[in-house]
Amino acid sequence: MSIVHMIRTRRIPFIQSGASVPVMVMTAAVMAFGVALPFTPLGASIGLQPLPMSCFPWLIGTLLAYCVLTQLVKTWFIRRFDSWL
Repeated sequence: MSIVHMIRTRRIPFIQSGASVPVMVMTAAVMAFGVALPFTPLGASIGLQPLPMSCFPWLIGTLLAYCVLTQLVKTWFIRRFDSWL
């Protein structure tokens, strides 16, 4: 869901421009559901296994790197073509 926040505006998401409350709530809900599901009996019944807690810092770092790279490419695109979606 973070791609929605990254490409929705020409500005820097979360710093220069915030999404609407419903978008932020849905993002948080989907993230919480995705993280929690493997730890539940439902997740186990569909074959999911919880990640070890030591993986979460790597996951957060990967997501932050993805956001930074997306912002850099978006900035390059805006400068190159003088427009945004």
